[in-house]
Formats: sequence, C-alpha cells, structure tokens
Amino acid sequence: MAHMEQGGKRDEGTVTIRPEEAAHYIEGMSAELSAIARRSGFDFLGYLLDVAREEAAARALEGSGAGRRKLT
Repeated sequence: MAHMEQGGKRDEGTVTIRPEEAAHYIEGMSAELSAIARRSGFDFLGYLLDVAREEAAARALEGSGAGRRKLT
C-alpha cells in the first residue's frame, strides 16, 4: 500500500486516513466478521466483535462532530 499524505501525495507503502474514516471502516469490518464468527459457531468471538463494532461506531460519531453538544 502507498502512503497518502495530505493533498494526495503517495509515500512509502501505507495509506493514511482520517480517524473517523478508520472508525467507519473498522465498524463495517467488525460487523462482517461478527456475522462470520456467529455463523461458524463462535458466539463469544461474535460478541467481542460486536463490542468492537460499537466502540468504532462511537469513535466515528465523535470524529464527525455528531456526538458533540453545542453550548449556547
């Protein structure tokens, strides 16, 4: 993978994304992995992945500003 600097420049093999984008990605992947785990009979692993999904969803909200209250 290439490293993306701000402005779209590539550098040294990794891609950097904003934290809220990472949280959304982790949320989706955790949901898919949880479903696979549960279908395979790994209920506790599915539960742990659901916890990870919920944490990622909360972090995505924090990063987007949706979880912040306005002070008036």
